[in-house]
Amino acid sequence: MAVQFILGRSGTGKTSYCVRAIADALAGASEQPLIFLVPEQATYQAERAILSDDRIAGYHRLHILSFDRLQFLLLGRDAARQRLSRLGRQMLVHEILREVQDDLQVFGSSALLPGFARQMAETVTELHRYAHGPEDVADLVAEAGKDGGSRLAELKFADIGLVFRRYCELLEEKFTDPDARVNDACRVVAHADFIRGARIWVDGFAGFTGAELMLLTELLKAAEHTCIALCIDPARSNLRSGKPSGNDGLFEPTERTYLDLLDWAEKAKVTVGKPVVLGEAVRFAGCPALAHVEANIFRPGAARTRADEHIRVISAPSLRAEIQFVARQILDLVGRGGLRYRDIAVVASDLNQYEHYVRAYFDDSDIPYFIDKRKALNQHPVVELIATALQIVTGGFAHADVFAYL
Repeated sequence: MAVQFILGRSGTGKTSYCVRAIADALAGASEQPLIFLVPEQATYQAERAILSDDRIAGYHRLHILSFDRLQFLLLGRDAARQRLSRLGRQMLVHEILREVQDDLQVFGSSALLPGFARQMAETVTELHRYAHGPEDVADLVAEAGKDGGSRLAELKFADIGLVFRRYCELLEEKFTDPDARVNDACRVVAHADFIRGARIWVDGFAGFTGAELMLLTELLKAAEHTCIALCIDPARSNLRSGKPSGNDGLFEPTERTYLDLLDWAEKAKVTVGKPVVLGEAVRFAGCPALAHVEANIFRPGAARTRADEHIRVISAPSLRAEIQFVARQILDLVGRGGLRYRDIAVVASDLNQYEHYVRAYFDDSDIPYFIDKRKALNQHPVVELIATALQIVTGGFAHADVFAYL
C-alpha cells in the first residue's frame, strides 16, 4: 500500500516510463494483476504502446481502463441499468419536485417554475460529482442550525436534502447516474480480485473530481503499489510548502491536483515514496525549436530562437483556404517528405466548423483520414441491421420492420 509520483514537464517521458514499467512487469513470471488507468480517449493508444514492446505478444493480467470502464467492471450488472442523460436527470428532478412540492419549506412556491428543475438537477450533479450523499446534506442542515445560524440557509439545505434523498431512492429502483456510480464503486474496490494486491499506473490526468479522488484513494489502499504521473515542472514548483507555486499559472491546476493527492494519501495512511523526477524533454530532442516553445510559450520576456522551418505560422482568408493548404501540405509530406498518413495529425480548435471542409477536400485529394468524434452506436448500420432483425421476429413480421431491415 504505497504510492509514488512521476513528475515532469510535457515530453519528458512520463508515459514512456509507465509503459516500460508495465512491459517489464508483464515480461516477468509473476501473476500479479496490473492496472493502467488513463483517460477514456487514451485507452487504445495505451494498448498499442504496450503491445509495441517486442517482449509482449499479448497479456491477460493487465487491465487498461478509464474511470468509466473501471466502474463498469466493479459494478457488473448494476452498471447495465438504464443510464440517465442530462435531460433525463432534469425530467426526474422535475417529477420529484411535483411529488414533494407541499413538503418544501422554501422552494415550494418556485418548484414548478421554468428552469428551477434544471438548477436543482445541476445541484444534484455537483453533489454526486464530489462524492456527497444525502447523509452529508443532512449533516450540513444540522450544522447550519447550530449556534444561531441562518434559519433560511438551514431550510434551503433541508429542501435540497429532501429532493436529493428522493432522487437517490429512484436511482436505486430504476436508473443509474454516471455521476453517482463512483460512490457505489468505492464500496466494492477492496473485494475486487483484479485490484487487490495489484500494481497500478495512473497517467494522462491533469485533475480529478472529488468522486474520482475518492475512488482513486480506494485503489491506493487496495493495491500493493501505485505510480501516478503528473505534468508538473519540478524545477519551478515549490510543492513542499503545501501550496502551488503560482508561477505563470501554467502548472497551477496540476500542482493543486498533486497536493490534493498527497492530502488524500495521508488521510488514507498510504505510504508516499520519493517521486521520480524527469527533467529532460526527450520528445523534442530532434527539434530544438519545439523544445524552446514548450519551455517558454507562457514565460514573459523569453529569449528568441530560430524556427528553421520546423514551426510555421500561416494566415488564411477562410476555413476553406486553410483546409486546402493543409491538404496540399499533407500530400507534399507524404510524397516528398517520406512520411506516412498515420504520422500526421490535424488539430482544430472547433472540429464542428472544420469537419465539412476536411471531408470534402481530403476526399477529393484521396487522403485517408479518421475524425475523432463520437457517434451514437445505435446509428451504426450493423447495429441497425441486428436490431431490426430482432424487431421483425418479436413484432410479428410487421411491414415497417421488414422494410427497415431491407
